[in-house]
Amino acid sequence: ILLGILLLPVAIKALLYFVLAPIAARRAPVSVLPGGSGVVETASPAGSARSVEVAIEGDEELLVHPAYLQSSPAGASKDTKWLLDWAYPLSSLAAGMVALIRMRAGKPEIVVISATRDPLDEVGMLRVPAGSAVVLHPRNLVAVAYGRQTPLKITTRWRVGSLHAWLTLQLRYVVFHGPARLVVKGCRGVRVEKAGGGRRIDPAATIGFSANLAYSTARSDTFAAYLMGEQPLFVDSFAGSDGACIYEETLRADARTGLFGRGLEGFSDAMLKAFGL
Repeated sequence: ILLGILLLPVAIKALLYFVLAPIAARRAPVSVLPGGSGVVETASPAGSARSVEVAIEGDEELLVHPAYLQSSPAGASKDTKWLLDWAYPLSSLAAGMVALIRMRAGKPEIVVISATRDPLDEVGMLRVPAGSAVVLHPRNLVAVAYGRQTPLKITTRWRVGSLHAWLTLQLRYVVFHGPARLVVKGCRGVRVEKAGGGRRIDPAATIGFSANLAYSTARSDTFAAYLMGEQPLFVDSFAGSDGACIYEETLRADARTGLFGRGLEGFSDAMLKAFGL
């Protein structure tokens, strides 16, 4: 009986890893905007850092979360935009993108965006050109710059019929369309990598990805790593020729707790992820 009790968790994990995970991985991947452009470029020379400089032109405006605005030109026009997008009020509230500072300079100016509150956060700037689109978790967004004649466009896509969407607990995808520059935060830094023939990332670290990529779940690299709890059963998998995936350098201490690991807090985090937030 004792031996059975000790071996039962191992047997369950072996069943999940060797039987169920390969079946799930063979299902068709999710493609949010198939056939579109997925070009995403790193706009800051150093990648990510404690602060980044955002150059805004006279015909541009900048939306920035107040907690991340470090310095700004004294002569710039500033007012409050209460929601990131009035078409998605609940999403803006849930992602914390409320009471944003809207800035217009009238001439070329430099604004410094910095992770001033959390010592582990860094910020990085992404450039999404016209015709391209990126799926992003709005909770990682801290600022966005765009032309006044080309306002920021945000759309959503649901994929409730995909097994991969249910396995990752992400049923809705929030898509940001170019042209725009997005400043995102990440624990110890933000990395942008070309998907190419395929990249695999811990799902707890994923910030976003090009909307044209094939997104799916894949079995973790080795059974031993999964058995000892070093890797989750499934990791995020991305593939595509001209797309990129965006992720945090380091997982936060509570990133692996899952749906029920932190009680109501873990449950609420899972619900936000289901809605793409």
